[in-house]
This record gives sequence, structure tokens and C-alpha cells, in this order.
Amino acid sequence: MNNNFWNDAARQGVVIGGLLALSFILENMMQLSGRTSLYMVMSVEFIAVAVLHYYLLQRASRQRAALYSAEEGYPFGQAYGYVMGISAVAGAIVGAVQAVVLHLIVGYDRYVERMVDSITELINSQGGLPASMEGLFAQSLAQLQAAEAPSIVATWWGGMWQSLLFGALFGLVIAGVTSRKSRPFASQDNE
Repeated sequence: MNNNFWNDAARQGVVIGGLLALSFILENMMQLSGRTSLYMVMSVEFIAVAVLHYYLLQRASRQRAALYSAEEGYPFGQAYGYVMGISAVAGAIVGAVQAVVLHLIVGYDRYVERMVDSITELINSQGGLPASMEGLFAQSLAQLQAAEAPSIVATWWGGMWQSLLFGALFGLVIAGVTSRKSRPFASQDNE
């Protein structure tokens, strides 16, 4: 058995964190562009990244399981812990990128302003809202604009928890598929 759990988790987490950080940047660029044609592309991109995220987690877990002999097995808890370790590293990277982009590069106030403009443009391009919904819509946008900006640390934690949530959900399936019971007598000949 190879005991470099955190090295492996960190290496895999950096790959997945980079993928998710790039996805975050692309989705925000598409969303803040205000072009309604990009919303469908953004939806497809989100699904593709979710599938790739799952695949990379499962591939990493299968590689880790291959390090354990049949006598040792690869218990569910170890498989799940490995997926969560990868997700924690990836979440730290995604959270850091989100904090830098939203607070330092774009600016949170500018981000909210552009988001409100994009939502308004999208609704107007679709023919507007019914009269009964206009007041509620205006109130929702006013609350969004009046809300206090989260701290950089809160934004970082948000990215971290998002990655851990996906890891927890994907990890249940992945650990169930890749785990195997130990077979202490697998190497002995049956006589």
C-alpha cells in the first residue's frame, strides 16, 4: 500500500480545482456579457464540467484503489475520505479564484451591477414580465443591490463548501463503486 494519501489527494485536487476555477471564470464571463445566446452555452458547459468533475474523481479513486492489495481491500471509508480530500483541495483553489475574481478583479459592486443588468436584459429580450410580476421583480433586484458584500474569506468559504458538497454527493457513488472488501486468504492456494 502506498501511504502518500495527501500528496495524491493534493495532486488530483489541483487538477480538478483548476478545471472548476476555469469553469467559474468562463461562466461568469458568459453571464456578465449580457448576451442571451450564451446562456445555452453556459448550461451545456455546466453539465460538461459536472460530468468531467465526476469522471476525474472516479478515475482518481480507481487509481488509489489499485494501490491496495486484495488482502488489504479498499474500504468505503477510505474511498470516501480520498474523494473528500481531493474535493477539499479543489475547493480551496476554487474558493481562492472566486474571491480574487469577485473582489479584486471585477469588484463585488460592479459584479452585482452587471448581474442585474444581464438579468434585466434577458427578461426584456424575452418580452418582459407580466404586470403582476414587475413589482416582485423590482423588489428582488433592489434587495440584491442593497445586500452587503460578503468578505473575501466568506467568498472563499463559499467556493470551498460548494466543492465539498459536490464531492460529498459524488463521493457516495464513487466510494460505493470503487470500494472492495479485504480478502485475507486471496493469495493462499485452496487445497
